Amino acid sequence: MKFYCTILLATAGLTTAADLPKAETLLDRYVEVTGGRANYEKRTTEYMSGVVEIPAAGVKGKVEMWAEAPGSRVEVIEIEGVGRMETGTDGVIAWENSAIMGPRLRSGVELRYHLREAIFNAPIHWRKVFKSAETVGVEKVEGIDCYRVLMTPIEGKPETWYFDQKTNFVVKLLRTSITTMGEVNGEYIMKDYKDMDGIMMPVTMIQKAAGQEIQVKFDTVKPNIKLTKDRFVPPAEVKQLMMPAKKKAA
Repeated sequence: MKFYCTILLATAGLTTAADLPKAETLLDRYVEVTGGRANYEKRTTEYMSGVVEIPAAGVKGKVEMWAEAPGSRVEVIEIEGVGRMETGTDGVIAWENSAIMGPRLRSGVELRYHLREAIFNAPIHWRKVFKSAETVGVEKVEGIDCYRVLMTPIEGKPETWYFDQKTNFVVKLLRTSITTMGEVNGEYIMKDYKDMDGIMMPVTMIQKAAGQEIQVKFDTVKPNIKLTKDRFVPPAEVKQLMMPAKKKAA
């Protein structure tokens, strides 16, 4: 009898696979609760700005991001004492240029990863990026009861997404990013969802990777702004890398 009671206590509260909602349902519901497909499709460009902070280092800076459908994006981060870092893609090439590392073009797996990350209105295009999605369990994230979903991309390592059981907002991601330094495993917390012109967005994001925590808080989000034709053109230092060898030597 004692052994039987122990089994009951150990299994109490466990959720079976049959009790879990399908991952496809959670992903499609996320689109609906954050504004609906029609509202996403109305947005063709976007500008965001805010503050970036590295608490352990005691430094703050500014972050700005411009994006355009179907997959162009430029992000600029400026931190006092660290300098300026600019990354971008026009949907074909991807590049970065920083005060520390200098200019470089992304290639191979890294290029394809960043092209994927720049897909505009990503929530409504998840089926183009991931070959499978499976709800694998439940877990608390900062006190919030969540469904844990394993997302397997067409290329790259699996990711784990956590959906708030009440709101269906994504509150956490576990993913492997492809960076200048190689693969980096990271945890991303999304908080403070707010209505930004028809789309609910997390305006606070906390990234924990490589033993460091970076906090980003967006205070401005402007959809459908007019962008200049050269907005996604790489800076001169990157263009130099794209020139044929003969022209560089001239």
